[in-house]
Amino acid sequence: MILIVLGLFSYHTSNAPYPPAESPNFSEGIHPNVRNAFLGVWARYDSLHRYGFEVIQMEISTSTMQAQPVIDLSEIFSNKRRYKLNIAKKVLDSGDLNISDLPEDVLRGWFAHELGHIVDYENHSNAGMVLYGIRYSLSDKYKRGREHEADSIAIRHGFREDIIATKKYLMESDFISPIYQSQLKKYYMSIRGAELCPDERIPVLPKVEL
Repeated sequence: MILIVLGLFSYHTSNAPYPPAESPNFSEGIHPNVRNAFLGVWARYDSLHRYGFEVIQMEISTSTMQAQPVIDLSEIFSNKRRYKLNIAKKVLDSGDLNISDLPEDVLRGWFAHELGHIVDYENHSNAGMVLYGIRYSLSDKYKRGREHEADSIAIRHGFREDIIATKKYLMESDFISPIYQSQLKKYYMSIRGAELCPDERIPVLPKVEL
């Protein structure tokens, strides 16, 4: 269980500046299609620009993208952190479909969802992120709530059509495995849900007895 939770985070002991001189910073070899799509989405997430951010393409066996906080162990009880987005070279369970070959709107929707997770992370302290990871790993209900919230945040940032395009592409493509599609149905907002999701956060009003 500890390994599962730690897998949701990245811990550093360095004293790297927050943010670094160049942010977001891309690992070598990222395809221009991927880089340009990410930068187009990043531009609308103003609240994240004060953080150091890395986009790293790497081998990932359990997902296609992973949005993670990077927390210095010496500051676990502070709110000081950086973020990174790990990107696989190929779409999970799709055979040989390269990330760089995805349509631009699908890439934008995917990145908007992942950055939505990071906006959600901002609501939690570093210590609170540990509890977040435990609940995400153990509770289907909590995981579903967080995935829906990431989509909602993306839609509130103006990416409704891109989120819908991503969902349609993954759910209607024959080369995406049925197992992956069943996970999408279980945890992620439906296409209809994305169509109806409000553009602004709706306040929860207290119940009033009349």
